[in-house]
Amino acid sequence: MNRTVLLELASWASALKLAYVPRRVREQAVNQLLSMLAAVYSGYDSDLGAPIERAFASHGSGAARIFPTRVDAPPSHAAMVMASWSMVLDYDDVMLGGHAGHSSVLVPLAMASGHSGSELLLAQIVANEIAARINMVCALGSTRGQMATHLHLIAAAAAKAKLERLDAEEFAAALGFALSYPSQALYPAFLGSDAKALCAGWPVRAGMESVDAVRAGLRASDDVLDGERGFFAERARVPMREFLGGLYERWHTATNSFKIHPVCGYLCSAIDATLDLVRQHDVAAEDIASVDVRSSIFAIGMDAHSSPYLDGPRSRISTLTFSTPFVIASSILARDFTPAQLKRAWIEDPRVWELASRVRTRHDVALTLDALRADIPIGAALRRASRLQAAAFGWSAAKTAFGSSGRLRHPWQTARLVAGLAAAAGVRRPLDFTRSTKPLGARVEIRLADGRTLTRAASIPRGFAGWDHDDVRQLMRTKFLSAATPLIGRERAAGSLAMIEDFEHLKPSTVARLLDLASLPLRVRAAR
Repeated sequence: MNRTVLLELASWASALKLAYVPRRVREQAVNQLLSMLAAVYSGYDSDLGAPIERAFASHGSGAARIFPTRVDAPPSHAAMVMASWSMVLDYDDVMLGGHAGHSSVLVPLAMASGHSGSELLLAQIVANEIAARINMVCALGSTRGQMATHLHLIAAAAAKAKLERLDAEEFAAALGFALSYPSQALYPAFLGSDAKALCAGWPVRAGMESVDAVRAGLRASDDVLDGERGFFAERARVPMREFLGGLYERWHTATNSFKIHPVCGYLCSAIDATLDLVRQHDVAAEDIASVDVRSSIFAIGMDAHSSPYLDGPRSRISTLTFSTPFVIASSILARDFTPAQLKRAWIEDPRVWELASRVRTRHDVALTLDALRADIPIGAALRRASRLQAAAFGWSAAKTAFGSSGRLRHPWQTARLVAGLAAAAGVRRPLDFTRSTKPLGARVEIRLADGRTLTRAASIPRGFAGWDHDDVRQLMRTKFLSAATPLIGRERAAGSLAMIEDFEHLKPSTVARLLDLASLPLRVRAAR
């Protein structure tokens, strides 16, 4: 095999030991594990949990157990079902390079039998690092966020290849095989149908089975990634190849941002600000005249893409996690935003939609520039682009905010956005993620019927990169316990949490006990 990018990444991955991974990276990997298990519990307990289980029932025994049901299944099937549950409520986490946790965490979990906690954690980190690097090369392309489903082809293959101890050439071939048919997520499916739940699950299965294909003797193309007609040529408008380097030095896992609400990450600051206001001032829905949510281009674009699929109380979960009016109205009424606000009984409450009709979203250029100049979500790539390329990106972003003709009706804001990005571009200093932040800010203004206006701004959402590290672990403890306790009980949830926090020291037999403890008690499983 030629010395390709895939072979370089595979050589690093096959040789990596957990002792070479800095402690802060291992701690973030444990946070990611807690976050994704909470997402699986919540998705399983959602309105789509049972239909997914029925649609993808396991037809026979296998080497894995589907978490948290204890049902035997082949590992690729178990990982697919768990990834689907974890996707339902958008309750995941995202690093510089994408939403890797659905595959990087859940594939090792599906392959846990006979493996120690340190082996599973190492496979998770390897999958994060390879998938995020490849995805960052395409950061200025047409597909980002959860719609970059190719991320899971890569991460699933990488995690399995590491756990099965493939040598560098086999490892690279498995990655290449997985990337042979990168899928394309479509907006009607992702934002307007229950198929959104499968945007990680289906690629996860294909990624894992790619390892089986290579081990069975099937061959992959050497240049599927970097060739003239390869993946980068097709998916990256401005390839940022610098992100492929920094192995042993830069760790994407350490840049992870963790959601504490089941919602698109672009809405998290708006929820934080809204909850601060309604809790501090004891705001009731009937006292509100209107709500203005000023956000970055990311939230504005999200609303623009999702609004065609809104159907009031008949809206699908896939749409509602991306809808500012629904999420903010629900946060005011419930004084929180939890998985309960994505159950059909809540969605059909007419009070939610009456209040949602009074919620308006507005673009704030300053918030957009703050978000795009920071490393995450794509600022690290934008700064490496030329000034002309960054300006072109700004012009395209202005179209999202104002519409094609709207750019001419808002010349000052458009010019400020284009010039601001161009001025920040052209950086050539070495990449460094140790201080990376994710300031997806929002400012919420609640106008009351008595004439008062309550205002609160939030910059970095709670749990996101740049938030206090010690607080993040406590947030993940709370997230895990809140999701696990209703299903497995307080004592089992607390015991599972303690074992997960010591995950890298668990022996294979202890990992097996942990998964039994963290799964549904058999009597509960039978009752459901």
